[in-house]
Amino acid sequence: MLILLLVVICNLIIFPVLAVENDLGLWTPIYIKLPVTEKIITQLEINPRIQENITHINQLLVRPSVGYQLTKNLSIWQGYAWVTNYIPSFVNENRIWQQILYEKEIGRFVFSSRSRLEERFIENVHGTPVRFRNMFRAQYALDKNKHWAFVIYDEPFINIGSHFQGPQSGIDQNRFFVGLNKKFTQNTSIEGGYLMQYLNVASPIQDRLNHNILVNLYLTLPQVIKRKE
Repeated sequence: MLILLLVVICNLIIFPVLAVENDLGLWTPIYIKLPVTEKIITQLEINPRIQENITHINQLLVRPSVGYQLTKNLSIWQGYAWVTNYIPSFVNENRIWQQILYEKEIGRFVFSSRSRLEERFIENVHGTPVRFRNMFRAQYALDKNKHWAFVIYDEPFINIGSHFQGPQSGIDQNRFFVGLNKKFTQNTSIEGGYLMQYLNVASPIQDRLNHNILVNLYLTLPQVIKRKE
Protein backbone atom coordinates (compact mmCIF):
# COMPACT_ATOMS: atom_id res chain seq x y z
CA MET A 1 0.00 0.00 0.00
CA LEU A 2 2.95 2.35 0.64
CA ILE A 3 4.10 1.93 -2.97
CA LEU A 4 0.59 2.66 -4.24
CA LEU A 5 0.41 5.78 -2.03
CA LEU A 6 3.66 7.08 -3.50
CA VAL A 7 2.31 6.49 -7.01
CA VAL A 8 -0.86 8.44 -6.13
CA ILE A 9 1.19 11.39 -4.92
CA CYS A 10 3.26 11.29 -8.12
CA ASN A 11 0.17 11.27 -10.34
CA LEU A 12 -1.79 13.95 -8.50
CA ILE A 13 1.06 16.38 -7.86
CA ILE A 14 3.86 15.87 -10.39
CA PHE A 15 2.03 15.12 -13.67
CA PRO A 16 -0.44 18.06 -13.56
CA VAL A 17 2.38 20.63 -13.22
CA LEU A 18 4.26 19.39 -16.30
CA ALA A 19 3.96 21.33 -19.56
CA VAL A 20 1.38 19.12 -21.23
CA GLU A 21 -1.68 19.34 -23.43
CA ASN A 22 -4.84 18.60 -21.43
CA ASP A 23 -8.00 16.94 -22.73
CA LEU A 24 -11.28 15.51 -21.42
CA GLY A 25 -12.37 12.03 -22.50
CA LEU A 26 -14.97 9.32 -21.98
CA TRP A 27 -14.11 5.60 -21.98
CA THR A 28 -16.92 3.02 -21.78
CA PRO A 29 -15.46 -0.51 -22.01
CA ILE A 30 -17.59 -3.65 -21.73
CA TYR A 31 -16.02 -6.89 -20.44
CA ILE A 32 -17.89 -10.14 -21.14
CA LYS A 33 -16.42 -13.19 -19.41
CA LEU A 34 -17.41 -16.70 -20.44
CA PRO A 35 -15.99 -19.57 -18.34
CA VAL A 36 -15.69 -22.71 -20.45
CA THR A 37 -14.67 -25.00 -17.59
CA GLU A 38 -13.50 -24.38 -14.03
CA LYS A 39 -9.98 -23.81 -15.40
CA ILE A 40 -10.50 -22.31 -18.86
CA ILE A 41 -11.96 -18.80 -19.18
CA THR A 42 -12.64 -16.66 -22.24
CA GLN A 43 -13.21 -12.92 -22.27
CA LEU A 44 -14.23 -10.29 -24.81
CA GLU A 45 -13.53 -6.59 -24.26
CA ILE A 46 -15.14 -3.90 -26.42
CA ASN A 47 -13.67 -0.52 -25.57
CA PRO A 48 -14.70 2.75 -27.31
CA ARG A 49 -12.77 5.86 -26.27
CA ILE A 50 -13.95 9.41 -26.98
CA GLN A 51 -11.55 12.37 -26.66
CA GLU A 52 -11.29 16.02 -27.78
CA ASN A 53 -13.47 17.15 -24.86
CA ILE A 54 -15.82 14.20 -25.49
CA THR A 55 -16.62 15.22 -29.05
CA HIS A 56 -14.77 12.73 -31.30
CA ILE A 57 -14.02 9.02 -31.08
CA ASN A 58 -10.29 8.50 -30.63
CA GLN A 59 -9.96 4.71 -30.37
CA LEU A 60 -11.96 1.51 -30.61
CA LEU A 61 -10.47 -1.67 -29.16
CA VAL A 62 -11.82 -5.19 -29.58
CA ARG A 63 -9.84 -7.54 -27.35
CA PRO A 64 -10.70 -11.27 -27.12
CA SER A 65 -8.65 -13.55 -24.87
CA VAL A 66 -8.48 -16.96 -23.26
CA GLY A 67 -7.11 -17.71 -19.80
CA TYR A 68 -6.15 -20.72 -17.75
CA GLN A 69 -6.58 -20.77 -13.95
CA LEU A 70 -3.36 -22.24 -12.55
CA THR A 71 -4.37 -21.82 -8.91
CA LYS A 72 -7.16 -20.07 -7.01
CA ASN A 73 -5.22 -16.79 -7.20
CA LEU A 74 -3.06 -17.11 -10.32
CA SER A 75 -4.01 -17.28 -14.00
CA ILE A 76 -2.25 -16.93 -17.36
CA TRP A 77 -3.77 -15.39 -20.49
CA GLN A 78 -3.23 -15.20 -24.25
CA GLY A 79 -5.06 -12.58 -26.26
CA TYR A 80 -5.42 -10.55 -29.43
CA ALA A 81 -6.39 -6.91 -29.87
CA TRP A 82 -7.71 -5.06 -32.90
CA VAL A 83 -7.16 -1.35 -32.35
CA THR A 84 -8.32 1.51 -34.57
CA ASN A 85 -7.00 5.03 -33.94
CA TYR A 86 -8.80 8.04 -35.40
CA ILE A 87 -6.97 11.14 -34.05
CA PRO A 88 -5.06 12.88 -35.66
CA SER A 89 -5.51 10.40 -38.55
CA PHE A 90 -6.71 6.83 -39.00
CA VAL A 91 -4.16 4.18 -37.99
CA ASN A 92 -4.88 0.48 -37.74
CA GLU A 93 -3.08 -1.71 -35.20
CA ASN A 94 -3.11 -5.42 -34.38
CA ARG A 95 -1.68 -6.82 -31.16
CA ILE A 96 -0.83 -10.19 -29.72
CA TRP A 97 -0.43 -10.19 -25.96
CA GLN A 98 0.28 -12.43 -22.99
CA GLN A 99 -0.35 -11.76 -19.31
CA ILE A 100 -0.08 -13.12 -15.79
CA LEU A 101 -2.85 -12.16 -13.36
CA TYR A 102 -2.60 -12.56 -9.60
CA GLU A 103 -5.63 -11.82 -7.37
CA LYS A 104 -5.86 -12.10 -3.60
CA GLU A 105 -8.79 -11.37 -1.27
CA ILE A 106 -8.02 -10.41 2.34
CA GLY A 107 -11.10 -9.47 4.37
CA ARG A 108 -12.70 -6.48 2.66
CA PHE A 109 -9.65 -5.92 0.45
CA VAL A 110 -9.03 -7.41 -2.99
CA PHE A 111 -5.55 -6.91 -4.41
CA SER A 112 -4.49 -7.75 -7.95
CA SER A 113 -1.40 -7.47 -10.11
CA ARG A 114 -1.63 -7.80 -13.89
CA SER A 115 1.58 -8.05 -15.93
CA ARG A 116 1.05 -7.89 -19.70
CA LEU A 117 3.45 -8.08 -22.67
CA GLU A 118 2.20 -6.77 -26.02
CA GLU A 119 3.59 -7.38 -29.51
CA ARG A 120 2.25 -4.56 -31.68
CA PHE A 121 1.77 -4.51 -35.46
CA ILE A 122 1.13 -0.83 -36.24
CA GLU A 123 0.27 0.47 -39.70
CA ASN A 124 3.23 2.30 -41.34
CA VAL A 125 5.66 1.30 -38.55
CA HIS A 126 8.46 -1.10 -39.48
CA GLY A 127 9.16 -4.01 -37.17
CA THR A 128 7.21 -5.18 -34.15
CA PRO A 129 7.19 -2.78 -31.19
CA VAL A 130 7.01 -4.56 -27.83
CA ARG A 131 5.42 -2.96 -24.77
CA PHE A 132 5.29 -4.09 -21.15
CA ARG A 133 2.59 -2.89 -18.76
CA ASN A 134 1.79 -3.73 -15.16
CA MET A 135 -1.35 -2.76 -13.26
CA PHE A 136 -1.51 -2.90 -9.48
CA ARG A 137 -5.08 -2.56 -8.20
CA ALA A 138 -6.63 -2.38 -4.74
CA GLN A 139 -10.35 -2.67 -3.98
CA TYR A 140 -12.00 -2.13 -0.59
CA ALA A 141 -15.60 -3.15 0.16
CA LEU A 142 -17.59 -0.31 1.72
CA ASP A 143 -20.37 -2.51 3.14
CA LYS A 144 -20.47 -5.96 4.71
CA ASN A 145 -22.36 -7.42 1.73
CA LYS A 146 -19.65 -6.08 -0.62
CA HIS A 147 -22.14 -4.42 -2.96
CA TRP A 148 -20.12 -1.19 -3.02
CA ALA A 149 -16.35 -0.92 -3.20
CA PHE A 150 -13.72 1.78 -3.47
CA VAL A 151 -11.21 1.11 -6.27
CA ILE A 152 -7.76 2.53 -6.98
CA TYR A 153 -5.11 1.38 -9.45
CA ASP A 154 -2.03 2.49 -11.32
CA GLU A 155 -0.61 1.11 -14.58
CA PRO A 156 2.71 2.22 -16.17
CA PHE A 157 3.50 1.28 -19.79
CA ILE A 158 7.11 0.75 -20.93
CA ASN A 159 8.26 0.45 -24.56
CA ILE A 160 11.02 -2.09 -25.12
CA GLY A 161 13.15 -0.76 -27.99
CA SER A 162 12.63 2.10 -30.46
CA HIS A 163 11.10 2.05 -33.95
CA PHE A 164 11.32 4.59 -36.77
CA GLN A 165 8.11 6.65 -36.89
CA GLY A 166 6.81 4.48 -34.06
CA PRO A 167 7.10 3.92 -30.31
CA GLN A 168 10.35 5.01 -28.65
CA SER A 169 12.15 3.12 -25.90
CA GLY A 170 11.18 4.04 -22.34
CA ILE A 171 8.02 5.29 -20.69
CA ASP A 172 5.05 5.20 -23.06
CA GLN A 173 2.27 6.28 -20.68
CA ASN A 174 0.83 5.95 -17.19
CA ARG A 175 -2.77 5.44 -16.10
CA PHE A 176 -4.08 6.22 -12.64
CA PHE A 177 -7.69 5.46 -11.66
CA VAL A 178 -9.85 6.13 -8.62
CA GLY A 179 -13.55 5.32 -8.42
CA LEU A 180 -16.38 3.11 -7.14
CA ASN A 181 -17.58 -0.36 -8.06
CA LYS A 182 -21.25 -1.31 -7.70
CA LYS A 183 -22.13 -5.02 -7.77
CA PHE A 184 -25.72 -5.65 -8.90
CA THR A 185 -25.55 -9.44 -8.97
CA GLN A 186 -22.82 -12.03 -8.53
CA ASN A 187 -22.17 -11.78 -12.28
CA THR A 188 -22.84 -8.10 -13.03
CA SER A 189 -21.13 -4.94 -11.84
CA ILE A 190 -20.43 -1.39 -12.98
CA GLU A 191 -17.34 0.61 -12.11
CA GLY A 192 -17.05 4.34 -12.63
CA GLY A 193 -14.60 7.07 -11.77
CA TYR A 194 -11.71 9.27 -12.88
CA LEU A 195 -8.83 7.98 -15.04
CA MET A 196 -5.79 10.21 -15.49
CA GLN A 197 -3.77 9.13 -18.52
CA TYR A 198 -0.32 10.66 -19.03
CA LEU A 199 1.08 10.14 -22.54
CA ASN A 200 4.81 10.57 -23.12
CA VAL A 201 4.89 11.87 -26.70
CA ALA A 202 8.08 12.13 -28.77
CA SER A 203 9.47 15.65 -29.28
CA PRO A 204 8.67 18.21 -30.56
CA ILE A 205 5.01 17.36 -29.80
CA GLN A 206 3.85 18.19 -26.27
CA ASP A 207 3.12 15.39 -23.84
CA ARG A 208 -0.58 14.82 -23.20
CA LEU A 209 -2.66 14.53 -20.04
CA ASN A 210 -6.10 13.03 -20.60
CA HIS A 211 -8.67 13.48 -17.83
CA ASN A 212 -11.06 10.65 -18.58
CA ILE A 213 -14.44 9.62 -17.23
CA LEU A 214 -14.22 5.84 -17.11
CA VAL A 215 -17.30 3.59 -16.89
CA ASN A 216 -16.67 -0.17 -16.96
CA LEU A 217 -19.40 -2.78 -17.35
CA TYR A 218 -18.51 -6.33 -16.22
CA LEU A 219 -20.66 -9.30 -17.24
CA THR A 220 -19.99 -12.97 -16.46
CA LEU A 221 -21.98 -15.59 -18.38
CA PRO A 222 -22.82 -19.09 -17.09
CA GLN A 223 -20.09 -21.72 -17.31
CA VAL A 224 -20.34 -23.77 -20.51
CA ILE A 225 -19.08 -27.16 -19.31
CA LYS A 226 -19.92 -28.07 -15.75
CA ARG A 227 -18.37 -30.93 -13.86
CA LYS A 228 -20.78 -33.76 -13.22
CA GLU A 229 -21.37 -34.59 -9.54
